[in-house]
Amino acid sequence: MKLTIAILAGLLVASMASAEEDPQQAIPAKLKVMFERPDKPLDVAPVVVQADWAIVGWRQDGRGGRALMKKTHQGWNIYLCSGDSLKNAATLEKLGLSVNDAAGLTGKLKDAEAGLDPSALALLSSFEGTAMMMEASTGAGGDHEGHAQ
Repeated sequence: MKLTIAILAGLLVASMASAEEDPQQAIPAKLKVMFERPDKPLDVAPVVVQADWAIVGWRQDGRGGRALMKKTHQGWNIYLCSGDSLKNAATLEKLGLSVNDAAGLTGKLKDAEAGLDPSALALLSSFEGTAMMMEASTGAGGDHEGHAQ
């Protein structure tokens, strides 16, 4: 009996760890904890990932947009929210992403959004302007943990 409990506990911990590590599960889960309300469900799709960066579409209560997210030692965090500007590789490069990461993200985003219905795409595009979410110290330039060296 103890062995069975130990095996089940091990499987539970392993499944929780893999869910946290899989950005396709971890990112929507984090956003839902932060923003979803019982009367305002949050739809998170698509989620595209390139290295430590992700672009995520979100829709809630008749509104929507895209979020640029960055993986740090604390997990996935929202770097900024915007609309169509996140579909542009040059914009991502200006934010500090490498040429490869910017091109990879925008290419994956184009493919992922090709399957969305027009009303969902319109909501993703409806976010006006840009809202910065992360402090510069944890932003595109890295975690900056070694400044004192």
